[in-house]
Amino acid sequence: MQLLSCFYAFVTALSAALIMVPVLRRWALDRGTVDLPDERKVHAIPTPRLGGIAIFLSFLFAALIFAPDSRVMRGILAGALVVFTIGIADDLEGLTSRQKFAGQILATLVAVAVSGMWLARLGDPLGLGEIVLPPWAAIPFTVFAVVGVTNAINLIDGLDGLAGGISVLALGAYGLIGLLDGDLLAPVLAAALAGAILGFLKYNFFPARIFMGDTGSLTVGFVLAFLAVNLTQRPDTHFNVVVPVVVLGLPVFDALWVMGRRLRYGTSPFAADRSHLHHKLLNLGFGHRFTVLAIYAVSLFWACSALLLHDLPEYALLAYLVGTAVGFYLLLRYLLRHRARYAFLGTEGEGGLRESVLYNRCCDVVERFMLLVPVILALYALMGGHGAFTLPVKVWPVALLLCLVGLGMRRWGGGGDFQLLVVYAATCLLAFLVWKQTDPLLAGFSPKRLGDALLAVVALLVVFKIVFRRIGEFFLGTVDFLALALMIFLSIAAQQPQLIGMQIGGPLVRAILLMLAARTVASRGPAYRRRLVAGTLVLLAVFAVSGLR
Repeated sequence: MQLLSCFYAFVTALSAALIMVPVLRRWALDRGTVDLPDERKVHAIPTPRLGGIAIFLSFLFAALIFAPDSRVMRGILAGALVVFTIGIADDLEGLTSRQKFAGQILATLVAVAVSGMWLARLGDPLGLGEIVLPPWAAIPFTVFAVVGVTNAINLIDGLDGLAGGISVLALGAYGLIGLLDGDLLAPVLAAALAGAILGFLKYNFFPARIFMGDTGSLTVGFVLAFLAVNLTQRPDTHFNVVVPVVVLGLPVFDALWVMGRRLRYGTSPFAADRSHLHHKLLNLGFGHRFTVLAIYAVSLFWACSALLLHDLPEYALLAYLVGTAVGFYLLLRYLLRHRARYAFLGTEGEGGLRESVLYNRCCDVVERFMLLVPVILALYALMGGHGAFTLPVKVWPVALLLCLVGLGMRRWGGGGDFQLLVVYAATCLLAFLVWKQTDPLLAGFSPKRLGDALLAVVALLVVFKIVFRRIGEFFLGTVDFLALALMIFLSIAAQQPQLIGMQIGGPLVRAILLMLAARTVASRGPAYRRRLVAGTLVLLAVFAVSGLR
């Protein structure tokens, strides 16, 4: 039920933002509320900056409908409303840094007072023992941390789609953390805010037609910060306070670096300059799109690290974060000092990122690794064949029917993408057969476990293929989207056994991965498609023969 609430909150916020952003853009243009270009900024024309209104209102709408009512939820929304008001005032009339800081401090105090939650249990970040702050110290520390993260998101908002994309990655990690930890509130709020931001990002990716402004960046930063407080300070939480710091590692370290550098040179820590990470990458020669993608990659790396390493002690996780941050900094410094040697990194064609030299080199590497996908599918099919002859289930009638349909399509001209429907149906059957095999088969591992390991590799390869595909390269068509949508719908419906009558979520999730893997093989050309269909028909014939045992 919680997954459905997250899904509905996400879709509701996404739809609301998609509707509101164009209206706000026209209003901002009519009112003259635009961000003017200058030597520090990368946009060349005046651009509206009220997109944050759509983000917050969409988030608020979805949260009020789908988030479970609680004191913490009311505290987060109350504080976010204060920050939202400060952001609108700054975008419309302009506020000083002191006024904005005062508003952020007030918002944090309101959230703390209403929610009754603050940063008190800090774990053992220094390896010297547990740190538990008394309320008189915990509340000021909470204000410091929340205001710091809020401004870190605000400071990183320097390129089209940058702050929004980083925030969506962080919210995805927060949502998974909440689901793993049994938190009923955080996943729904994270899904709602992620949906609102993605609806806005449709109009904010390069070249941006609207900016989120301080209304958006401050509000998003505040919600991210207080969600981290909720995730780490609940009485029954299993996640330490360093985990969300790792998730937000890039904006936090970027803010610390920039402010430290400004103080070192005797300027205001809030004075605008070109010392942010994205400016360094632009100086290296990266194009706008590639800079944003590179920063997304680093953010995704730290978000995945937080999820995979959350069981580490606080001091070890903090040391890992600092160590990787220093490593990234040294790598960037080396590249800046030897930029002529790595000039190909900045070669971005007029057609955009997909015409850059580096992108096409990555495509070549990914294309070589894609040769593993047919091999993995063949191994998975072998385990499915083993199940067809050993499991006490009768799959031969379905297999025989699919085989006859596939042969009929080949014989009487029902080719093209429609032949792939037989392949996709076969992946469901194959996934079911492997999923049912739980007895040890090889080195103590069951076919189900071995199959999941193979699918994990396939999933990684498919993601790389989706990201690194050349201009005009065909990937998903109408038939694929229909099949994928049906599988996803059934997977969601499977969360409610009364709707279907049986648990099919596990096999369907695996079938989706198999379907995407099969599509990547078919996308390589007509010859590969014919081999894929022929191999599927042979596999179905084997399954049909299993009925003779």
